[in-house]
Amino acid sequence: MMKLLTTLLVLLLSTPAFGQDGPIAASVKAQYTRPDVTTTVYTTQMRSQALFWSGVTLAGVGTFMSVAAVTWDQDSDLSLENQNTRLGRDLAPCGTTRTLLPIADCKPNSTLLWLGAGMAVGGGLMMIIGGQTVQVVEVTPHSLAMRITF
Repeated sequence: MMKLLTTLLVLLLSTPAFGQDGPIAASVKAQYTRPDVTTTVYTTQMRSQALFWSGVTLAGVGTFMSVAAVTWDQDSDLSLENQNTRLGRDLAPCGTTRTLLPIADCKPNSTLLWLGAGMAVGGGLMMIIGGQTVQVVEVTPHSLAMRITF
């Protein structure tokens, strides 16, 4: 029991001596560390939160406009009708529910559809650009060194 206690006491007292930098440790550290070389730093923050959330808003509004263009904001399509056919006199407008007249064919509101699709695509691009999560902050070293020995 006394030998075990003595061994533990010697190990506990000698531990701080192992942590000291001697001349050999200092020369090894100096050989393998170069002060002019730093590491590349990465960050996980968004590139731009304002750009990302503006893109979300723009994509949402664009999607809403596209849905509106193909549902409740459709136009009456008279392209296949006789040229003398008049809307309201001979045909009921597109989307009419109660009428005695035949109902005209419906076509999507092209202007609203293209505008909404463009806004949705632009918002998606803004979300991609603003929401990048890994960015290179500092790139080093700026040169390549190689040593070949024979």
